[in-house]
Amino acid sequence: MGSKGGLGHLKRLPAPWFWPIHRKEFAWAPKPSPGAHRTSLCLPLGLALRDDLKVASTRREVAAILAGGKVKVDGRSRPDKNYPVGIMDVVELTDANLSYRVLPAERKGLTLVRIPKDEAKFKLCKILRKNNAPKGQVQYGLHDGRSLTVQPTDAEAASYSTNDTLRLSVPTQKVLGHLKFEKGNFALVVAGRNLGKSGKIVEFQRGTATRPATVTIEDSAGTKFDTMVEYTFVVGTDKPSIKLEA
Repeated sequence: MGSKGGLGHLKRLPAPWFWPIHRKEFAWAPKPSPGAHRTSLCLPLGLALRDDLKVASTRREVAAILAGGKVKVDGRSRPDKNYPVGIMDVVELTDANLSYRVLPAERKGLTLVRIPKDEAKFKLCKILRKNNAPKGQVQYGLHDGRSLTVQPTDAEAASYSTNDTLRLSVPTQKVLGHLKFEKGNFALVVAGRNLGKSGKIVEFQRGTATRPATVTIEDSAGTKFDTMVEYTFVVGTDKPSIKLEA
């Protein structure tokens, strides 16, 4: 007998805590489609439109809006109402001329923050993996499932490291800039108990066999806190290069 795949449905009680839904009003919640972001780190597109942005009142209205190609994610029309949108994804409502970025917020989880039109032309992607590819090429695996391959003749691009951040144009994926994971740069915490907090990296502690690598971040009030490197997302140098709050 073959192995059973994942469930095609999701109840409201075990749904991620930050989803903007009433837990006991109805039994079922939308199940995110397979995609770049895990269920625990995403919002279904239809849920974001109906319950967060409130551009529709029912799932049927959401389906009609999406079928008309009026909503883009990272520059591409997405007709699937269960399409998963996650951290740093750019959601555009073309008819209303509005743009939003999915960002973590303290005590709120993931939320959509309205951004200027010029910010909708790019997104930030964290490098999770770096591998050697055939013919001397270097391949990078990014946090949103993208894969970027660079030629060995591009010395600067081949020197990127894991945990660095790339600024990519959407939807062309052209590299517009590079932010190193180093002391003094501005970082955003995207998971853990410090979710949504941000500040400058002031110290780095290497990991061991029993303890993960961590960083110390100092926020604008001068308060320092520690978090895992895995949860840290560099978003600027002296200050954030994107809008972080509504």
